[in-house]
Amino acid sequence: MAPLPRLFVVLLLCAVAGEGATAQFRRGILAESTEIMLFPAVPPSLMLPAGTYQVDVKNQSTGPARLLSRLDDAITRQLEENDNRLQSATGKADMTIVGTLTEWTRTRRSGTKYVSETRQVGTKQVTDKNGKTRTEPIYEHGRNKPTVIDEGAVAVRLEVRRGSQVLADETARFTYSDNRLAEEGARPTTEVEETMLDRVAQRAAGLVTPAREPVTVLLARSDEVDRLNELARSRKWNEWRAALQETRPHRDAKKDAYRLHNIGIAHEALAYEATSDEEAQRLLTEAAEFLHKAIAGKKDEKYFTEAFTRISATSLGYTRLRTMRASLGMRQSTSAPAAAPAEKVKLAAKSPTTTNAGPMTNADVIDLRKAGLDDDNLIAAIKDAGATKFDLTPAGLKALLSAKVTNRVITAMRERK
Repeated sequence: MAPLPRLFVVLLLCAVAGEGATAQFRRGILAESTEIMLFPAVPPSLMLPAGTYQVDVKNQSTGPARLLSRLDDAITRQLEENDNRLQSATGKADMTIVGTLTEWTRTRRSGTKYVSETRQVGTKQVTDKNGKTRTEPIYEHGRNKPTVIDEGAVAVRLEVRRGSQVLADETARFTYSDNRLAEEGARPTTEVEETMLDRVAQRAAGLVTPAREPVTVLLARSDEVDRLNELARSRKWNEWRAALQETRPHRDAKKDAYRLHNIGIAHEALAYEATSDEEAQRLLTEAAEFLHKAIAGKKDEKYFTEAFTRISATSLGYTRLRTMRASLGMRQSTSAPAAAPAEKVKLAAKSPTTTNAGPMTNADVIDLRKAGLDDDNLIAAIKDAGATKFDLTPAGLKALLSAKVTNRVITAMRERK
């Protein structure tokens, strides 16, 4: 029996994949999944009382001294973004936060990565049954390409003192790994260092203040709901939820389960941007209920169970965070500068004022930074901007750095320029 043509085999495999459970999340083996990034609040090990603070950074690692000032800035920024009750002191402070760099390693090496791509690598002579000869191309459908691998690890011990009292003594650690094609060019050393310092500072601040940890969430892609996923990618949570709820339920409970899953995710996304603990808990409870219905409709879909487990764990975290706030006599609120609703962020990026819908500029980036937006959300706003007009001249860069705009954000600006 003659072998099946390659194209026919691919189409057949896609059709088979389309019948499986995972195909509703990844449309066929050649298609991509649809993912969104959410930012739930994470309770700290210990929540600091309100007051002023000063940061004192020390180095007990093999890292260069130039890292210390950047680490100082990063920790200060993260503390302010996570908890607006804390203020950096200009004079005598209520608390001293000692951040000690205890570990710093960074290496760069060469590697390889398999890349799927079709390219012609030659020709061959083929003779058909009638004896006629013709030339056909020879294709290569993938190959190993050289890469540059950046790896590193950084750890910071965070000690908080109020007078002679030690309020906290914890260590945060972050490991870095980036593998990119050599033809794309390696990341600049300063950019790698900035990323490592930002992430370890984020984790260190998260030990004593409520932090926002990014989580990647997979969306269902069944025929009934895939057309609405662009609303989720645009972070229009209310519109997305309403459109899904207005979609007529499928007569087959197994197929309708995917619609219910996405409704649950819409509730989850809204919970992370709620302005009160009570509202966040209500939305997370409703999210879990929709996921429970999805699981009942299709028990063998692993992604339903994974989403339900994630939402349940996050709900427990929000309960713990509410208890911490209550113990400090704080107003029950999950609002934080780092968690500004993404729909508002996107609107601010596209239209800095209600009267001028011009391109995003340096001034808009600086305004969003001053408003408390963290790096991840600020970079998302830059990527979502309809148009940009950034000034990356030396003078423009100096103004950005003076406003505490990080190199990570400036890199995102450069990519959109």
